[in-house]
Amino acid sequence: MMIANTKPAFGGYGYGYGYGGCQEFITTTRHDKLGRKRKLNNPDLLQELGQNRRNIHNEKTTMVCGSCYLPKDNPNKPLGEDAHFMCQDSQIIGVADGVGGWAKIGVDAGEYARGLMNNAKKMAAANTTATVDPRKVLSQAYANNAGLQGSSTACILSLDKERGVLHAVNVGDSGFMVFRDSKCWFKSPPQQRMFNCPYQLGNHVGGDCPEAALEFVVEAIVPGDIIVLGTDGLLDNIFASEIEDVLVAYRGSGRDCDELASAIANLALFNSMDKYSVSPFQMEAEKAGLKHAGGKIDDITVVVAQIVASSTSFTTPASLGFGFEQTNTKRKRED
Repeated sequence: MMIANTKPAFGGYGYGYGYGGCQEFITTTRHDKLGRKRKLNNPDLLQELGQNRRNIHNEKTTMVCGSCYLPKDNPNKPLGEDAHFMCQDSQIIGVADGVGGWAKIGVDAGEYARGLMNNAKKMAAANTTATVDPRKVLSQAYANNAGLQGSSTACILSLDKERGVLHAVNVGDSGFMVFRDSKCWFKSPPQQRMFNCPYQLGNHVGGDCPEAALEFVVEAIVPGDIIVLGTDGLLDNIFASEIEDVLVAYRGSGRDCDELASAIANLALFNSMDKYSVSPFQMEAEKAGLKHAGGKIDDITVVVAQIVASSTSFTTPASLGFGFEQTNTKRKRED
């Protein structure tokens, strides 16, 4: 990725796209110059959707998580340039990707990404409110990273357990997808100035601030939904349809979120080294008038979270059967 050297206008505009009529479930937000959040949705529609959700699942939800990180083979940077965190108690997860262009001037952007995620995890762990605001977490993590060189993309996502709502902020080309019944019905868009030049948090001239983040509020999250959060090493090398195939293969297997994240990450790794199959990165390169064959070798980070009913008796990841209601999973374990 290239280092951005232009400063954006203050404030970000959130938007989304997806599959299978996902627009019904999306609340997009934007921030004006005073930082106020304004919802751009139909209140009557959201009230109806919320009531429908309560009729189907009249119970609280929780998010059970697992992850996999595959740094690219570089003896000089064994830790790679990606970072991530998971805070189960606060129901918040995040990923960051240090911008590789800094290596040209001897700076390890992975240190910036790791600092950002470590700060975010500390903020989340110290939270005393019922729901964590990912924008506040990102802002404080950025402020506490002021002493580090480099820059990084970042995507942080939290679950409101009471309302069944996902709240996410994203700077750059990391992102997330939401799957229901093994079908992708929402995918966050990348935030780039040009091909392979994402928005990026950093302390350098031209670096972005958290106020530039796109913000997403995804309504009507229900038990059984699966969130896949990843850096561009994932998103550049795998299509949503390929993740759908993995979810179908793992459905009802009883495998945990770590194993599912590993399966998705390793498929992305395979694709990154395949020069004969079309990849999302190749398609975007062609749109920019550039030639690129196959995948893109990069660090790959995948965080998988499954939404489960808070009342389920089994709270460990190993108890989950992807794509099934928790009552069915529980019955299978008791037989």
